[in-house]
Amino acid sequence: MPGTLIENKDTLRNIPLFSELSIEQLRKISSFSKLKSFEKRDRIFNEDECYLGFYILLKGSVKVFKLSRSGKESVLHIIRPLTAFADIPLFEGGNYPVSAEALEESLTLFIPKEKFLELIYTEPDVSLKMLAGFAKRLKSIINQLEDISSKEVPNRLAKYLLKEVKTAGTENLPEPFVKLTIPKSTIAAYIGTITETLSRSFKKLQDEGIIRVNGKKIFVKDLKGLKELAK
Repeated sequence: MPGTLIENKDTLRNIPLFSELSIEQLRKISSFSKLKSFEKRDRIFNEDECYLGFYILLKGSVKVFKLSRSGKESVLHIIRPLTAFADIPLFEGGNYPVSAEALEESLTLFIPKEKFLELIYTEPDVSLKMLAGFAKRLKSIINQLEDISSKEVPNRLAKYLLKEVKTAGTENLPEPFVKLTIPKSTIAAYIGTITETLSRSFKKLQDEGIIRVNGKKIFVKDLKGLKELAK
């Protein structure tokens, strides 16, 4: 792993799973981890495959999803840089419970299961410190499920756009914006709807003067209005 990433403790501790680990512990993890790159649409792992380890996304974006028996795709997470994924089976055992696919050219850090468990056996406090990270992840999943069950699609879309604007770092610009780098079908699946309904929701926000669309860029004309809609 590049030294600059390890040395920057503030950046590494933005990863919820590792937010409580010491720099020395992070260095040990990096010593047995491997960089893996993926092209757009590359499958990172498949549901029910033998569990080999988990990943931290360094660059790009990844979707984590499940397929129903009828072939319908449910997107559980859209992974952004400095986020860990496929970490749950590390402790509960079993195979990969979901599939993961690169939405664009992506770079990951792969952390092998066996080596990581060895570290935990020698330094038990690592697993205790990681509990805080799991708690943050669980809260995020619960919030997403509550949104899908209780909010209308335009409200869910507003919340998604706010999150993307924050990730893009454009929130304080006169006109915050985000560039959509993933298919609308994936966004629709993530917020629990279909592409046609998502398109209508984009038009609704545009007609109400909350956003304007320019190609793949979504500009927020009324940030206050978007935040109200996202509540």
